Amino acid sequence: MTLVLVPVYLAARPLGRRPRRAVAAAWFRAGCALSGLVVTRRGAPCAGRRVMYASNHVSYLDIPVIGAAAEGTFVAKSEVAGWPLFGYLAKLADTVFIRRDPKEAARQRTELARRLGRGERLILFPEGTTSIGRRVLPFRSSLMAVAEDDGLADDLMVQPVSIAYRRYADGRLLYDRNASLYAWHGDATLLPHLLTVFGLRGAQVVLTFHDPVRARDFADRKALARHCEGVVERGVYGIAG
Repeated sequence: MTLVLVPVYLAARPLGRRPRRAVAAAWFRAGCALSGLVVTRRGAPCAGRRVMYASNHVSYLDIPVIGAAAEGTFVAKSEVAGWPLFGYLAKLADTVFIRRDPKEAARQRTELARRLGRGERLILFPEGTTSIGRRVLPFRSSLMAVAEDDGLADDLMVQPVSIAYRRYADGRLLYDRNASLYAWHGDATLLPHLLTVFGLRGAQVVLTFHDPVRARDFADRKALARHCEGVVERGVYGIAG
């Protein structure tokens, strides 16, 4: 699938965002299908021009699940750029790579502001890592520093997103020991986990787009991060509980 669609995506790049999005969406949907994921969507992605989606992070599978539903540019840790194949695909899709280095903070904030300023929507995973999916880790406010930018805050919308891998194909709840079938966390190695996923029967995933908020309505990025964390946490518990 990737060998077929990458050349098509490369050919579509000079044609603008819409043709590229169509090819990317096809790849995301096919990724979900090949992984046996049946995704139920609740709510809708914010349709604003300047939007940040803030989601919890359970697995690399979150990428096709969210990418199939919402148009946006992913923000990822810099290590992803060096991953075999997936790093190349991430670069091809103009992913924003973030280093956890205070010296890089100003430059990275400028890059995020530039992307938003030209109308890109950003997809963030503010936990900074993956989890087993039964709880939401604290949201790091550093990625939301761009929300304090004077040139963006007035019309920047931030939308919390909850993702829950709810049940295995046979109806069993995916939690505790079963959660690791799809959750990629801790010291799990990517390729063996991916090969295992391809051999599973599939899972039910619930993707919830919560009510978006205006960045300007919060005192600072920390308050914004706390709000998004609380909404996402309630969404995950409500779905998977």
